[in-house]
Amino acid sequence: MGGKGKKPEISDHVVTVRRRLHQALSLGMKVSKSKVKRWQSTDTDTQSHALKSMNAFLSCISFTLLRHPLIQVLYDEGTKMPDSQNLAIIICEHDSILDMVIALGGILQSDNKRILDLAADVAQKLVTTLGNTIHRYPMSEVIIHLSCLLSLSELPVAISSAIALNRILTNLGPARGKVLKEIWNALEKADSVGNVICALQNYEIETQPIEYFLVMASLLESILRRWSLSRYPVWSNSKLMVILQDRCSQSEISISNAVLKLYSALALCGNVAVKLLENKDFLSMVVRSMGLSAPFSVRIEALRLCQCLSRSGDACSMLNGSYCEPIIQGLVGAMGGWRSSCSKRVPSDQLPLVLEACRAALLTRWAGNHHSYFWKHEIDRVLLDILLGDCTVSYEAKVALSSDDSVATDLMRKGCSSLSSYMNELEPVSRAVLLMVFSPCKYIASQATYYLSETLRAFGDVCLEYVLASLKLNASGEVSLVADSYHTITNLISLACYSTLPKYHELIVKREGISSLSSIIKMCLNGDVHIGRSNNASHLHSISYGTECCLSNVSSLEGEEVIVLYSLQALSQLIAFLNIVCNHHKIVLGEIVVCKKCRNSEAYNLFESLWYILNNSFGSGPKWYSAYILSFFGFYGFPSKLGKKIAEAIDKNELADIELLLAKGQSLQVHSPIIVARCPYLLSNETSLPKKTAWNDWKDQNSEHHHRKMRHEIRISDRVDSVSFVKLLEYIYTGFIQVDDNLRTTLKVLAKHCGLKSLYDMLNRKLPEWGTACASCNFSEALEPIGNQLSDIILEAKVIEGVSWNCTICQSPVPHMHAHKIILLSSCDYLRALFQSGMHDSCSQVIKVPISWKALVKLVHWFYLGYLPSIKQDCTWNNLDPEWQLHELQVYVELSSLAEFWCLEEVEEQSFKAVISCINSQQKSSLELIRFAASLNQWKIVTVGVSSIASIYPKLRDDGELEDLDEELVDMLRAKYVSYCQHGANACD
Repeated sequence: MGGKGKKPEISDHVVTVRRRLHQALSLGMKVSKSKVKRWQSTDTDTQSHALKSMNAFLSCISFTLLRHPLIQVLYDEGTKMPDSQNLAIIICEHDSILDMVIALGGILQSDNKRILDLAADVAQKLVTTLGNTIHRYPMSEVIIHLSCLLSLSELPVAISSAIALNRILTNLGPARGKVLKEIWNALEKADSVGNVICALQNYEIETQPIEYFLVMASLLESILRRWSLSRYPVWSNSKLMVILQDRCSQSEISISNAVLKLYSALALCGNVAVKLLENKDFLSMVVRSMGLSAPFSVRIEALRLCQCLSRSGDACSMLNGSYCEPIIQGLVGAMGGWRSSCSKRVPSDQLPLVLEACRAALLTRWAGNHHSYFWKHEIDRVLLDILLGDCTVSYEAKVALSSDDSVATDLMRKGCSSLSSYMNELEPVSRAVLLMVFSPCKYIASQATYYLSETLRAFGDVCLEYVLASLKLNASGEVSLVADSYHTITNLISLACYSTLPKYHELIVKREGISSLSSIIKMCLNGDVHIGRSNNASHLHSISYGTECCLSNVSSLEGEEVIVLYSLQALSQLIAFLNIVCNHHKIVLGEIVVCKKCRNSEAYNLFESLWYILNNSFGSGPKWYSAYILSFFGFYGFPSKLGKKIAEAIDKNELADIELLLAKGQSLQVHSPIIVARCPYLLSNETSLPKKTAWNDWKDQNSEHHHRKMRHEIRISDRVDSVSFVKLLEYIYTGFIQVDDNLRTTLKVLAKHCGLKSLYDMLNRKLPEWGTACASCNFSEALEPIGNQLSDIILEAKVIEGVSWNCTICQSPVPHMHAHKIILLSSCDYLRALFQSGMHDSCSQVIKVPISWKALVKLVHWFYLGYLPSIKQDCTWNNLDPEWQLHELQVYVELSSLAEFWCLEEVEEQSFKAVISCINSQQKSSLELIRFAASLNQWKIVTVGVSSIASIYPKLRDDGELEDLDEELVDMLRAKYVSYCQHGANACD
């Protein structure tokens, strides 16, 4: 071999084998008039000769020789062959590797078992030689025909084909977009997934080799990880899922590992993770696989599976059942099992297990019972032993974290020096310190800040000066937040830690730290800067790979705004010290009206940023800390559109059905559905509920007297402060209030006794708990049985022919929902006008809504929760029958039509977005949707639908699909097609 940059040398033997390969391939390869090469020979001798020549050639070359000109082009046969030191190459249009790929694609179609066996082996060798350059070659034909061989009864051929196919898929390397789509199309065309499923279902361990099961499972895993569309046929196959679970319980370690890897690949789909966690037998299997008695490799795969199962908050919440503690026990056991040995550090052979356990333990980013179980099993001691060595070896008895001075000091010193050279350690250790000093547990926070202060005694001022100077450069724009995001984040973490120590406040203020933080937040909001923690924390990247899908509720505390969050955390400790509070702001119908004197102040700029964060899509962390800081301005809660609408209903006394009697003869009229939904403690027993007239009596009573609500009286204790109580009711109705400092104490007492924990914590200015979702203002509880008893209006949907209807509350045979006027009129001007018109319809107890039952359910959801359920374009949706997809889309067309009549702009907009996001070029469903939308005069939807199928207009016309379509719609389609032909796809947008 030569030096760097020199081509590898080719021996005479390679040249000779290369010539023989060309001769063998030329016997079966033909070139069409369009210069397209095809393997056309079906003669077994010719095929065998070509395969043997390929095998010989591949045996004498290596990956480093692939780029040599002789390998890529044919040597001209009329030229004398030079020696290996001086090759004279006449470049031709032939490529040795490409020719072999084409030949294999043809030979793999043979019916001869001997040929197929040899071809599969050659395919393996070719793929191995090409390595991650394989995506440069047209492998579709090879993939299709290898896939077809998976179902052969000849196991050696099936095994070789599966191995070759798997190597193709795992060697795709950086392949993206078009290449991956072409390969998936080939896999789908050959029903590769179906063939593998069949092989796994029919596997018999007594008569078939284990290798057969393993190679098939490995192939399926590779497909599942790369292509999300492959997952639904697997997890929806109940027979296969039962078989896999049984296989994992067997004693054969390799099979257990293979099945656990399959589960991990499947769990990349959020829907699958939830389905798996619903199965108690599956959870039991996971616990066993994580246990100390399980083989080492099985434990590692079980921990990787646990990582996939806990990627969303919804899935993680399902772990908080009866199997929660055993799972946490398994995690902690894997992290600290090495401590039973004499080693003071994690042994190298145990490191893979510890690393996977630590990654799996990141489920602590979600709220739940698992936090207490981690503490129960001494996670603090285990983590310290991993970081600093086995502390228990040095002590006869275990000691509390707070008393371990050397440990704490070492940890703090690593984390708080921004000048540290250990860049890989800096972010995670600094963040660990941050979490401790900001812990909602006062004991942990006080101990952490004490040791932090002690650690910074010698060098704290110097480091803080550096941090503040660096952040000032970021705030001024001299240093980019994005380009320097790693240092920006670590500096913000450091400043947040410093901000918990009052002795550094003066220096922070003097060096304009508050202004820098406020400017950085403003820059992030104005520049739409989104940086997640994983962008700067490489240790979070698991070795497991794959394309995730169908995940919801995956935003952790930081979300994608770590810069904003850490800036807010620092400000939360400085806001009280600066005393920048103005008491002249006020809330009007859910909106804050800012004092005119403050509009040009630094406080207003910060206030504006906080308000923007609360009213837009941010992670729970930034929202919680924004709400926390706003509490120093006198505002508490989380504003919402629905809360603002309900705020207008507070004075609708004509619909109030409860009168609260306060001290000194005061009284308040309230609405029982809202109280039941938001604060049931005020109506803690059934005797407090207003008695409603049964539906059967309503239909026979026509006098206004019977339609008038009877107000139920409830006496409130004389010890309750009436002003505070009014504020409490305002929060119940809107979820957001302004409170003067002189009311905080009395309001805290009321909030605690009424079970309003979120308000109580905010009034106490308690730091946000890790993973806790933001409090939301919704009234869905009013739709539960107790709320249905308080219903004063019935919404009737269209009658479903041939379907009987039963209701537990009334005897109406028509599909309907029991609702509440106060909530309906708050969001709908049409219904408000109807109820207050004084006309006959205003007294009716039934409103006929001209939409289907499914549409009515979604509409009521919008009224009570403030948003319309959207279509999740996930694996389930993509695999639905087109007819079912059509029915679901028609629901949103109905809602769009009703929204026009009822003046519901939000519903109309959200319905339109739901429809256009799912319209595709499937001719039958799209035509039916267009026809349905036109029948309801939804021309915006019609226009989008017509544009989506304009390109296939000739096919629709020739197939007779347009014969029953309205002429106006046909004209629209024809016009769109003409425009498409003249100007391309953009003309149809």
